[in-house]
Amino acid sequence: MLTFKQLKPTDVIEMRHKVLKIGQPIETCHFEGDLDEGTKHFGAFLKNELVGVVTMMLKKANTYKVHPVYRLTGLSILEEHQHKNIGKRLLHFAEEYISKKGSVMIWCFARDYAVPFYKKNGYQLNVQEVVIPYIGSHRIMFKFVAKED
Repeated sequence: MLTFKQLKPTDVIEMRHKVLKIGQPIETCHFEGDLDEGTKHFGAFLKNELVGVVTMMLKKANTYKVHPVYRLTGLSILEEHQHKNIGKRLLHFAEEYISKKGSVMIWCFARDYAVPFYKKNGYQLNVQEVVIPYIGSHRIMFKFVAKED
């Protein structure tokens, strides 16, 4: 059975290292903002085993004055559990959690190979390419999530 829950910041580091930062020092898995008050970390558990994580960081932005803005980062699903809708379900759980009090804007840097995943989950593509050192090409994507009553 797949379950989801909020995690502590330290709970996401190892998963990021196994999935997103292979071959890099573990220190690269600590993201600026991980410990901020507005940051929320979530995990997907299959039979009580952590199989995926995602982080939503509340961002101060002058661009979007109407809605809170969150940066989605570190979406990581263990390789043996990918392509089983776990990432989709974890993403939707996190989106629902952060939008309980109101509508939100979410944006992310999506690796090029992940763009189709985010598009399927309602994210729009900004054509601007961002190259992140040691990781590669990313695209900025965003989504508006309306509060469900």
